[in-house]
Amino acid sequence: MNNKTEQHWPADAAEHVRLAQERFPGSNYLEWLIWLHQAVKPKSYVEIGVESGKSLQFAQSFTKAIGIDPAFQVIYSQEAWVKLFKMPSDDFFIQYDLKEVLGEKSVDLAFIDGLHTFDQTLKDFINIEHYSNSKTIVAIHDTFPVIPITASRERKTGFWLGDTWKIVLILKKFRPDLKIATLPTFPSGLTLVTGLNRKSDLLFDKLEMILAQWMEVELEPYMADLEAHLNAVENDYLTISKLLKLK
Repeated sequence: MNNKTEQHWPADAAEHVRLAQERFPGSNYLEWLIWLHQAVKPKSYVEIGVESGKSLQFAQSFTKAIGIDPAFQVIYSQEAWVKLFKMPSDDFFIQYDLKEVLGEKSVDLAFIDGLHTFDQTLKDFINIEHYSNSKTIVAIHDTFPVIPITASRERKTGFWLGDTWKIVLILKKFRPDLKIATLPTFPSGLTLVTGLNRKSDLLFDKLEMILAQWMEVELEPYMADLEAHLNAVENDYLTISKLLKLK
């Protein structure tokens, strides 16, 4: 796909970026987001972690889009109907009813790319699911680490995923009803979750227990069979089109 997807990394991240590029050939995550917008044609879209608006710009003119980020500095022009909220996502979902903000009954597509921590990602997922429908797709960034040190909870490297990868294992364990597929896409993977159930309170009810149980979990024991743990699939549009049952 022909789009500008350049990324500026800290100087000390060069080797980690090189290893990720070798591990993840093919379409990168921004190209996948473009594809999702074009293939799904969502009426409603929510993005958590807006930053410069680089990924938010892919929402199309017929889409109502919401962007949430406590420190965004949008420099990319937006084609869609967009409302931006400069606040933490927890605060947004406490203060606002997403249906009222969007003027839609539910969210068709969401992209979670916030704090790079599994606990915040899980909270964001729970909040999005509350407004989901039977066809909602949630894309979660930074879920496929290549180098363990880049996937630690505390940032130790310029190229950093955080411990977002835990969200995949947690959803698999506690919500086997969900359909989960992780794309090995540069720079750090993209997990697609479908089969959401807005009536499910299981994750919310068990939230404190899950956070306590998973806070100290390390990546190393999972590395040998990481693809299986993450439900990794081919970085291929046809594969995902079939998985999402898109025509």
